[in-house]
Amino acid sequence: MHLFDWPFGDINPHSFDMIMADPPWRFVVRSPKGEGKSAQAHYDTMALEDINTMPVMDLAAPNCVLWLWCTAPMLPQQLTTVKAWGFEYCTEGVWVKMTTHGKVSFGTGYGLRGSHEPFIIAKRGEPKLTKSTRSVIHGKAREHSRKPEEAYFEAERLMPRAHRLDLFSRTNRPGWTVWGKEVGKFGEAA
Repeated sequence: MHLFDWPFGDINPHSFDMIMADPPWRFVVRSPKGEGKSAQAHYDTMALEDINTMPVMDLAAPNCVLWLWCTAPMLPQQLTTVKAWGFEYCTEGVWVKMTTHGKVSFGTGYGLRGSHEPFIIAKRGEPKLTKSTRSVIHGKAREHSRKPEEAYFEAERLMPRAHRLDLFSRTNRPGWTVWGKEVGKFGEAA
């Protein structure tokens, strides 16, 4: 790779022990009613091939964890992203989306009404993980695709001393390097 091919600006290669990524996945909706709720109605999305060719492996330290936010309809394809980025699948978890009243949300879906968002945990090398993070995170659903603060808390607990990157970030976050087209869209994390 040539220096001018580096899409991550002034971020140094091979710097991160943990990468949380929320790629702008593009997937086909199954009815015209779904267009207004689709990702592409809210932000620019990317084709799977374009996501997979990003040099994310070159951001990772030799021992690194990838926390990859996924979508239920595309989970098989998103496993290819894990491999393309140079990581090995470890496990998965879910964010259970809660309403402001503390109830499980009732979202859209294909076959089942989605009340959660999956994420994959993958690794490169042998990162040191604590055994305190559970596979289920309960957190309030907010703006479209905005991730819950509880997930960041758990990620920090999973690797307390990690040098962390929030890839495709929309929020400035203390203790994290952030990168993406929409950094700052949701302001500063609480």
